[in-house]
Amino acid sequence: MATGGSPGDTISAIATPKGEGGLSVIRLSGPDAVTIARALFVKANGKPLSEKMVPQKAYFGELRSAEGTCIDEAILTWFKAPKSYTAEDVVEICVHGGQYVSLKVLQRTLEAGARMAEPGEFTRRAFVNGRIDLSQAEAVIDVIHSASDQALKTATAQLKGNLSKKLSDLYDDVLAVLSQLSAAIDFPEDDLKFVQQAELLRKIGAIQSSITQLLGTYRQGKIFREGARVLLIGKPNVGKSSLMNALLDEERAIVTPHSGTTRDLLEESIRLRDIHINLIDSAGLRDNPEAIEEIGIERARNALKEADLAVVLFDQSRPLDESDRLLLCVVENKVRIAVLNKTDLPAKLDHSDLKQRLAGTPLLSISAKSLEGLEALKDAIYEKVAKGEHASESIVISRERHRSALAQTLEALERARESVENQLSEEFVAVDVQMAMDHLGGIVGKNFDEDLLDQIFNEFCIGK
Repeated sequence: MATGGSPGDTISAIATPKGEGGLSVIRLSGPDAVTIARALFVKANGKPLSEKMVPQKAYFGELRSAEGTCIDEAILTWFKAPKSYTAEDVVEICVHGGQYVSLKVLQRTLEAGARMAEPGEFTRRAFVNGRIDLSQAEAVIDVIHSASDQALKTATAQLKGNLSKKLSDLYDDVLAVLSQLSAAIDFPEDDLKFVQQAELLRKIGAIQSSITQLLGTYRQGKIFREGARVLLIGKPNVGKSSLMNALLDEERAIVTPHSGTTRDLLEESIRLRDIHINLIDSAGLRDNPEAIEEIGIERARNALKEADLAVVLFDQSRPLDESDRLLLCVVENKVRIAVLNKTDLPAKLDHSDLKQRLAGTPLLSISAKSLEGLEALKDAIYEKVAKGEHASESIVISRERHRSALAQTLEALERARESVENQLSEEFVAVDVQMAMDHLGGIVGKNFDEDLLDQIFNEFCIGK
């Protein structure tokens, strides 16, 4: 644990955001939480909190300084272990939401014996004490950082344990395979040596299938959690910056009649219905760029690799040229929407040629200047990023840590399957099956190291 104290300390922190507001909450957790609360708090009738405090009951009174003067009126609630956020004794003190008042109350809790909590330490204790697993702990920060309805739905489903239940079932399935192998290793006289080969292969294959399905949800889950990265890409002066401004409904990108004026990536956020979109304007791609443009073009290519969707712009007032053909090659394997811009000008582009080259890709006509077709484009973007193949799945993975662990689990099971098929000894198979179990268990925290916990809980603010 990266804190300067012990897990047995009583910790304290302001649990509400900094600044002024209607209310502020100071939270205590640990064995001395109630004792510290009694040292600060006096009920409205002037009496101290009794030894017979009732859990989950709100007490109104005032907080006193060390000299006995009133700091503020307060409402105090005690959550008795293990029925609390941390599964320890927790006291929450609600005062008026001034920054000075909050700090004054916090200081009193520290003077009375509490230690200042580290970032995420309350949630870390909830994990260590077994109230939640590691994936649920990560969901707490995802709920806090949610920027859209879909992000919130994904995070709350994970917080409620939907992903945990799925992973626990997979873990038990892998454990059953390992138990079968262990029996063959421990009791060779029972003639179990690969008599059950077909059954082992069936079980391993079923687990692999479930993991593959879960891995398939990662793109959609990541979009739900972080928002979709949507890149506007096209040749110079095709109208990317104008479209950026139209989608943002503000003049954010510089628009000039001169080509190649966008050289840095410009990223802004919008919300389409229940999805957060990170919209990126990029430098124009062309086949013979000037030296000063090359850096911007390289950045655009790198952004394309990271994008969840490419909105590929063509100027319908001009015939296809070499820069357009280069663009078609660059976006060939990306999820994409093709857009014919400048419908306010006479058409000179051969639509049939472009449709043939973009078979299966939505092709829309818009005018970023007059806004004609803009709503249809928004609908198309939403359909692509919010209604993917796995959008309706009730369980998705949304973190790279989970994706990586599942991929490693799948690789270990594949090695185990190959060992069974090649009739290697049960010991060889068991090594990879055990490794698969370790990778799965790491997602929910059945096995972990302190560095991993530090990395996860350092994402949190103090007080959570």
